Amino acid sequence: MFNPDLTKVQLAELIHGMSDLDVARLLYCQEIAGAYLAVASFEETLITAMLMCDLVKIKKVLGSDSDNWQNILSKKTLLQDSTLGSLINILEKHDINQHDINYLRWMKNKRDYFIHRLFHDGDWPGNLDEESCRIMSRRLLAIQMWMTRASHRIWPIFERAGLYEIKYLRDGSILAFNRDLFENDASPNT
Repeated sequence: MFNPDLTKVQLAELIHGMSDLDVARLLYCQEIAGAYLAVASFEETLITAMLMCDLVKIKKVLGSDSDNWQNILSKKTLLQDSTLGSLINILEKHDINQHDINYLRWMKNKRDYFIHRLFHDGDWPGNLDEESCRIMSRRLLAIQMWMTRASHRIWPIFERAGLYEIKYLRDGSILAFNRDLFENDASPNT
């Protein structure tokens, strides 16, 4: 572990003094952290998309979705407490294209490999040689790329299902509209 107050100069000195094997192990650990963050971002993006969408109903717990803030907080807690598989099962009941559901299940399998099975073969950083660390780092980079890509693909999946309207902005970002946000609004549009 590094001292949390480690400076850039101190880190450079530490790395300079490391063997090639130790650098490979350090990079492997960095990719483990990066993969973890990519998985967390994917899951949080999915939860956020489901939370924002009033058409995704969780009837057993909330009854009908309402504009009540407490219900929104309850829905968020319920979604966060759900497994990734449960979230995908909820989406499957909301006219999500089967191809998109299959894609989300494929992503879940990649996530499950990383979370539950990555170290089953003893691929701990301290157990591996330099080349094995590089192989595992490449595997983790692939997981990071898949998860990052999936985080961006969640919004078009919801758009294809009619759950959102999306405006694609010139800078590459998107603006997602909850298309039924004002469904119960009786005031005239002006």
